[in-house]
Amino acid sequence: MQKISIVIPCFNEKNAIEKTIDEIKLLLSPILSEIVIVDDGSTDGTYDILKKRSDIKLVRNPYNKGYGFSLKKGILAASSEIIAITDADGTYPVEAILLMVKKLEEGYDLVIGKRNNLDTFDPFLKKISRIGFKLVAEFVAGERILDVNSGLRVFRKSEISKYFVNTSSGFSFSLSTTLIYILEGLAVHYHSIEYRPRIGKSKVRYLRDILRSAQILTETIALYNPIKIFMLLAIKISAIGFLLLLIATFTKLLNASQGILGFAILQGISIFTFSLGLLGLLLKKRIFYERRDA
Repeated sequence: MQKISIVIPCFNEKNAIEKTIDEIKLLLSPILSEIVIVDDGSTDGTYDILKKRSDIKLVRNPYNKGYGFSLKKGILAASSEIIAITDADGTYPVEAILLMVKKLEEGYDLVIGKRNNLDTFDPFLKKISRIGFKLVAEFVAGERILDVNSGLRVFRKSEISKYFVNTSSGFSFSLSTTLIYILEGLAVHYHSIEYRPRIGKSKVRYLRDILRSAQILTETIALYNPIKIFMLLAIKISAIGFLLLLIATFTKLLNASQGILGFAILQGISIFTFSLGLLGLLLKKRIFYERRDA
């Protein structure tokens, strides 16, 4: 089995980070090449703890730059081709990385730790948003996605770095990379794990991060499978047109001419919207073939 680099983004985790490092060293020493810690501008003394350790490769952001930014910086600083990422807060069972690396060596391009018990930890708002993102992502990808944004992953440095320009530098790094790998036709495997309670206070701001995730999801779809997002819009616009026609037919809220006119206009907009998606798809394919032939 090849040696691996483990990359951990870290922001204000003074109560958890050393336990995480020691657990990795104890459980993964046979395959461990290095532990790369990216301190994301911590202000609670985390950096002072980390800089005293000689058994890690320490990278630092001068101020808080975000989860995805820190991961990308750590991955580029890593010396191994095979990279595993995990969180600093003790929520992921790092021993699972051993089996995940084996799956990568069997030919998979991305191995994701699928959290079996995530519902136990998620508040209601996050649970609803996660279901929504999962349904949209599966519609776009055309296949089941068992865990769209788990932070425990194994992949190859040379592969993921090609997509850095289109991956999120914030909380949605995992979501964007999952979707990009699937839409690019790469092989993704989900390895079942048990999620654990975090050590310390969560840095997640649910409403802000949900909105950012929605933005990243839309951007990724527009870049890698634009016809799907325009198809969704076209279907919604067309459905509103049919609704107007039904209202005009069975109620007195609209007369027949208003219903027919509204239906015709909205169907035209729907067709135009779908045509934009086709145009985007053709443009994407042209860019792909130009890159391939370059």
